[in-house]
Amino acid sequence: MRYPKKLEKGDIIGITAPSCGFEDEGDLLRIDNAKRKLEEKGFRVLETSNVRTNYKGRSSSKVQRAKEFLELWKNPEVKSIILAGGR
Repeated sequence: MRYPKKLEKGDIIGITAPSCGFEDEGDLLRIDNAKRKLEEKGFRVLETSNVRTNYKGRSSSKVQRAKEFLELWKNPEVKSIILAGGR
């Protein structure tokens, strides 16, 4: 069995929204709070542009959602990916 390496201070955590994005003030405050807590623990956070958008009940078009997820996935500096939502 292969185990992933433990996250270390300075590692980049990507945040993307492959389902719904957020525009509601309460949701945006929660995202900001989560990012701040990760940064306080020493991680760097890379947020894709679709996290704070809403397009017909989704964060963006299916092509854009796939593109932004794959950009994080293929980036060797991104050590973990967090999905912002899913309804």
